[in-house]
Amino acid sequence: MLNGASEFVNQLAIAVTTIVFNRTALSFAGEDGVAAVSIIMYLQFLFIGVYFGFSMGMAPPLSYAYGNRKIRICRKLESYARRFFAVAPIIIYALTYFLTPVAVSGFADTSSPVFPIAVSGMRVYGLGFLFSGINIFAAIRMMAYGKGYFSGLITFLRSFLLLLLFLIVLPLKFGLTGVWLAVPAAEALTLLVAVWFLRPIHC
Repeated sequence: MLNGASEFVNQLAIAVTTIVFNRTALSFAGEDGVAAVSIIMYLQFLFIGVYFGFSMGMAPPLSYAYGNRKIRICRKLESYARRFFAVAPIIIYALTYFLTPVAVSGFADTSSPVFPIAVSGMRVYGLGFLFSGINIFAAIRMMAYGKGYFSGLITFLRSFLLLLLFLIVLPLKFGLTGVWLAVPAAEALTLLVAVWFLRPIHC
């Protein structure tokens, strides 16, 4: 249960922050803002699914090598992850920026007032993809090494504590744009902590 704490925190955070996202967007853009939040949330799962897929795929061999004290294999696998995250975040954000109008059009008509809100919001929100992949991998990596408490800390920061803080603070200064900026800000600050946990581990 302790090792799986990060997954519990992640699911709880989704429930709470979705409510806060909707209420904040409602106060700035009414029902159109809530609709835009829903579209952005759907698209977010599509893009970060790449990060989760890669990280969850790496977890079993990492955990197996760690259990067998095969440090060379651990380091080799982690070198693959470094190469992946040196390129993937840039590609994913580029796809997010340029394909967002097409993706949003699958949920809202281009003449709808929701369309420009969702497009501009997704492009700002998507900045978080530049940082979230490393944070997700760091959390899953620590869970693979049986250090679920560190994994839970990373997840708690990125998807709960810092996100709620920025959802409260940033809209006061930037309005609706501040709502979309909350995720990139939370991910960027969490990255500072995640990097610490990405140090070479002794198997």
